[in-house]
Amino acid sequence: MSTMAKTCRGIYREPDHSPGRIDDDRAIMDCVGEALTLRGFSVELVEVDAAFDGRCVNLFAMCERGTVLDRLTDAQNAGSVVVNSPNAIRNTYRHRMVELFAKHHVPSPASHVVASNTKGPPPAAAVWIKRYDFHATQPSDVIYIASEAGWHEALDRFARRGIPFIIAQDHVAGDLVKFYGVRSETPLPSANWFEWFYHRDKGMLGHSFEVSHLRKVAFDAAGALGLEVFGGDAVIQENGKPMIIDINAWPSYARYRERAAQAIANHLAERFERRVRIVSRQGVES
Repeated sequence: MSTMAKTCRGIYREPDHSPGRIDDDRAIMDCVGEALTLRGFSVELVEVDAAFDGRCVNLFAMCERGTVLDRLTDAQNAGSVVVNSPNAIRNTYRHRMVELFAKHHVPSPASHVVASNTKGPPPAAAVWIKRYDFHATQPSDVIYIASEAGWHEALDRFARRGIPFIIAQDHVAGDLVKFYGVRSETPLPSANWFEWFYHRDKGMLGHSFEVSHLRKVAFDAAGALGLEVFGGDAVIQENGKPMIIDINAWPSYARYRERAAQAIANHLAERFERRVRIVSRQGVES
């Protein structure tokens, strides 16, 4: 394998997209970089605004901002492997996620795209109001409301921040769980990795459920968006069925960082080396 093929670059998340998680987000990237180094790769980790060019064919990224995703799209179109793909990262923008979940029948709460200057009533008695694009960049990006007065007050907050739309997601009762995953197209079950745990400081009702069902729903949700490295939140309902509340690209994996880093590094190494095999085969065939 050529030196270039064994070179990869990781891009840290934007600090303002890591509210309260800057150190954890950097730590998982650092751990993945170390794991890739042990697998024989030359790894460079850069800040989100660092210049990068097409000379690096292997990229892994935590970033979310549209302008950076445009640059990653250019690199991908030029032949680079990018994990997660820029399109998959854009699909985690909530207005796109809502549409894709509906299209692929991912079980999730009813969600509505609403203009932040609307004067109408809330779509349900209790809803979670979330910014329509990125995941939280500050605590007030996600607000629970259970009254019409609270609804209009929350909408006004978003409007005053210049955020034109919000997602109003119906509240679903149940046990809140967080999950982490690594999804591979390789048919071997061992190529995928999954963990879950209950959220801290949340009241637990103790609904029983099958972890295998939660895993399937989480992987279906990730697949609907095209994500390979992902995490999210689900609610286990009284009937034991999970509903996906949110999913995002490349979480901090804080509780399972070391194990997650190994799983991610294995996946990235396979993705990067697969590209070399494809290019080599095309060269032979031509």
